[in-house]
Amino acid sequence: MLSSSSSSSASPVSTAPSTPPPGPSQYLALGQPSVLKKLGSQLEEGDRILYVSGASSPKEVSDALAKAREIAGLASVQIDGTTGVKSELVPPATAYPMFSNAGLTSQIRLPVSSALNVDVLYRPPFTYPTLAATPANPLNPTAHPFGIPSREDWEQLWKTWDTVTLGMIPREMLHVKPIDLRHICLFYLGHIPTFLDMVLSKELGEPNTEPKWFTEIFERGIDPHVDDPEHCHRHSVVPTKAEDWPTLEDIITFRTRVRDRTFKLYEDLESGKRTIYRRLGRVLMCAYEHEAWHVETLLYMLIQRAGTGTLPPPGFPTPLFPELAKQWATIPPPTEPTVTLGPAEVTLGWDDQESDDLLPELKYKTTNRGYGWDNESPARTVHVGAFRASWRPVSNGEYLAWWRTKSLPIPASWVEEDGEIMVRTAFGPVGMDVAEQWPVMAAYDHMEMYAKGKGGRLPTEAELRLFLDSYNTGYEEDGNVGFRNWHPVPSNAGIDGKRGTNGGVWEWTSTKFDRHDGFDPTTIFSGYSSDFFDNVHQVVLGGSYATIPRQAGRRTARNFYQHNYPYAWVSARVVFDVEA
Repeated sequence: MLSSSSSSSASPVSTAPSTPPPGPSQYLALGQPSVLKKLGSQLEEGDRILYVSGASSPKEVSDALAKAREIAGLASVQIDGTTGVKSELVPPATAYPMFSNAGLTSQIRLPVSSALNVDVLYRPPFTYPTLAATPANPLNPTAHPFGIPSREDWEQLWKTWDTVTLGMIPREMLHVKPIDLRHICLFYLGHIPTFLDMVLSKELGEPNTEPKWFTEIFERGIDPHVDDPEHCHRHSVVPTKAEDWPTLEDIITFRTRVRDRTFKLYEDLESGKRTIYRRLGRVLMCAYEHEAWHVETLLYMLIQRAGTGTLPPPGFPTPLFPELAKQWATIPPPTEPTVTLGPAEVTLGWDDQESDDLLPELKYKTTNRGYGWDNESPARTVHVGAFRASWRPVSNGEYLAWWRTKSLPIPASWVEEDGEIMVRTAFGPVGMDVAEQWPVMAAYDHMEMYAKGKGGRLPTEAELRLFLDSYNTGYEEDGNVGFRNWHPVPSNAGIDGKRGTNGGVWEWTSTKFDRHDGFDPTTIFSGYSSDFFDNVHQVVLGGSYATIPRQAGRRTARNFYQHNYPYAWVSARVVFDVEA
C-alpha cells in the first residue's frame, strides 16, 4: 500500500493499489505531518512509513526513496514519476517529537541532501508522548507533565515492562542472576506488581491481592555494597531453591489482578465514586515511577547476557548499525572543546514536601501540580563559581585510548570477544567502529581517574545541573531518552556553541547522595532515599535511553549509584576550574 501526495497542497492520503500486496506494507508521506498519526495507527509489524521532508525534484525523491528502501531492506515500490516534494525540511529536534506523538519511531534518518530528508518510520510496541503533549484527564485536568499518571501512562509503561520481562527473558533465564549483586530475573516479575499492590493496600486500608504471601518474598529487592555484599539494607528473604519460587504463570495471574485493581481504582476516581486526594496522587506517582526505575535496572542487568541468553526487544527492528556508523562518523566535533559557565546561583529541587500532603488545607489540592521523590525537595539555592565544562561526555573511543595505558578492568558496558573490545547492546555486542563516539558507561571511580588524568575533575551536582539546563536537549527535542533508541548515540552538543543531546546516558557528579537541609523522608516507600545516605552513593543526573520522559525531563529528578558500581548506564563529562 502506497500512501502519497503529489504536492504539498494535495490531498494528504491516497492509496494504491486497492488490494494490498502480501507481506509488510509501505506508506509514503511527503511533507505531510498531519497524516503521520493516521498512518501510524494502521501499521502492522514490519510496515514502514517513508517520511520525506524538504524540497526536491521528482527524480531526487525517487532516488532518495530507492536508497531508503535499499538500506532498510524494504521491497521496491514504484511511485508516480511526477511526484516531487515541496515542504519545510524538518530538523531532528522537530521531527523526533512529532514522530513520538504520532506513536512512531524513526528506524533511521537519511539526510539525502542539504534540502531533503527521508525518515524510515515504524510503529513500535510502545511509545511515550512528549511532556508538552500530556493530555488533560479527570485526575490531571491541567495536563501537568508531572501530575498524577493517567491510565494511558500506565498502559504504555505496562507495555514496556511486558516487552522487557516477557519478550527478552527466555524461560531458561528466569532463575538466572545476570549480575551477582541482584536477584534472579523472576524476582522482578513478582516484585513490581507486589509493590504496587502493597502501596495501594496500605493507603486505602484494603487487603492485599491474593496470593497475599507474595509480600513475604517480593516486597523489596537488594542493593548490597559492592565491596561487602553482606552489607545491605532491609530486604525480603527470598527462596534459595528454584522449586520454592512461584511459577511464571502464577506471577502473571497475580500481575493481571493487580493491574485490574489499579484500573478499577482509576474508574472509581474518575467517576467520582472515590475522591482523589493529594497523598493518593503521590502513591500512584511513586508506584508508577518505581516500575519505570526498575525497567532500566532490569535492562542493565539483562544486557550483560545480550547475545548469550537475553533476547532482543520484540517488535523493535535491529538497528541499521553499518549505515548509522557512517552517519555518526560525519558528526563534527565541538567548535571549542569546552564552554565556560558561572558564576551563577543554581536552584536544586522544588517545593513538594510529602508531609504537606497531610495538611488539611492542602489535602485535596491535587491539580496544577507535580509530584516527585523525597530527595527532590525542598528547593534550595547553591552558588556555583566559574568553571569550564566539556561539551560532551567522555566517549568510548576516548576512554579506550586512555584505558589501554592503565591496568584496569574493562567497563561492564564493554565485552571482549576474540581479542576485540566491543560494546554491549540489547541486540548483542557491536564493534568500536559503531560505538566509538557513544558516551562510555563506567563506574564513578574510573571516570574520576580519567578526569584527573586530563587535568580536570567531575562536576558537582549544581555544576552539572547548570550545564544540563543550559545546553542539553531532552525528549521534547532530539534527546535520546524514552526508548527512541535501544542504545546510546553520539553526543552532538557544542557545534557552533549550540545545544545537543548527551547521547542517552546518566552522568556522574562528585556530590555524595546525602541528607540536605529540609529533607523530609517518605513514608510511602520507607528508606527509598535514606537507606542510601551511606557515603558510598553518588548523585547522577540526566537520563539514559531507557529512562521514561517523565523522569528524564523533570529537572529535579535525581538518581544515585555506588561509586564503584559498574553496571549502571552512567557516563561523565570532565570539567575544569577557572582561575579567579
